[in-house]
Amino acid sequence: MSRSSANPDPFALDLLARLIAQPSILGNDAAIVACMDLIQDALAPYASEIERPLHDGLPSLLMRFGAGAAERMLTICGHVDVVPAEGDWASPPFLLTAQDELLIGRGVVDMKGGVAAAVAAIRHLARAGDLDRCRIELAITGDEEVGSQRGVRALLAAGAFQGNMAVCPEPTALDVYLGNRGVVACEITIHGRGGHAGLIHALDSPIGPTLALCQALATMPFTARDERFSPPTPSLAIVRIDAGASLPVTNVVPDTATVVLDRRLVPGEEIDDAVAAIETLVAATVRPPFHATLRVTKRWPPCETPPAALVSRAAIAGVTSVGRPGAFDMDLPANDTSWFVADGIPAILLGPGDPLQAHRTDEALDIAQFHDAVAVYAAMALAVAELPGDDDRSRD
Repeated sequence: MSRSSANPDPFALDLLARLIAQPSILGNDAAIVACMDLIQDALAPYASEIERPLHDGLPSLLMRFGAGAAERMLTICGHVDVVPAEGDWASPPFLLTAQDELLIGRGVVDMKGGVAAAVAAIRHLARAGDLDRCRIELAITGDEEVGSQRGVRALLAAGAFQGNMAVCPEPTALDVYLGNRGVVACEITIHGRGGHAGLIHALDSPIGPTLALCQALATMPFTARDERFSPPTPSLAIVRIDAGASLPVTNVVPDTATVVLDRRLVPGEEIDDAVAAIETLVAATVRPPFHATLRVTKRWPPCETPPAALVSRAAIAGVTSVGRPGAFDMDLPANDTSWFVADGIPAILLGPGDPLQAHRTDEALDIAQFHDAVAVYAAMALAVAELPGDDDRSRD
């Protein structure tokens, strides 16, 4: 048993239970705000600044703490929105349940567990008299699961962050993830000429070229590799095919068919290059009398932060302080670290929970790992203040 899990923080567990009780899925702004209220109420006595910026009707929460050096301010950025709790859950998804050393509930891993641990860490630093040695900015947003446009991306565009480095408490099993793959999502529509299914000989059904395009996409070659990822290659997934499924009858050939794909990029790849390669493949596959149109629906850049960056070294110091090995790794999904790095702010991922548990039915978090995370974040904040610096970022 690690040192911190031997002395668990009941405040952290209670806060997590209160956060899980809020069904803060997309569209339930009241539940998202309630989560932010819980966090603000818990930390308001220790904060030097509190802001609730509003972007397109959705608030975020910014709180700042400590009297350490301004150039050493650490932004801890988490989100309280969660994906819907569909499926056959063994226990109510919005009720924190303990079973066999696990905590179960929607969001325990992604990422209310990490948020609750970070809040508890700031409270611990304050009550121990160590907070003034640090400089911490806590940022809580409510739309990461749907693209971060009203959260991190809006805050960055507004210049709202004051931190010089950032950590996102996404689930990493308390390893230190230095970056993540990017993603571009495309919607490709194949246009033909539909009509009565009994007259198929006189039509140009888009179904055939759509199937051919799917086969070509599924075997699309990639030359990029990054051995820090497992697997080390980019990926392409066809996530939706719509070929007239909404029609209430079976004797109509549709005019169009649509393929939606998810293309993941490793650091070093450019989104525009990935889109151009897909466009080239589509043009070579879909031939007259058919034609295709392509629309990009999501652009999320890959990112990486050097292991020698102060935030990376401080994260390792925090993890090893509780007796864990402190390993570097990379994240396969995309997350908010991309936007920080794109803005010139070194950022890493570090949080409790197995990443494979994210978004699952019966989402579960190891309780010892959760309690360890409280001590990890507190030790990391102190390490940011005390370790030798680096030249990874300067702010004008």
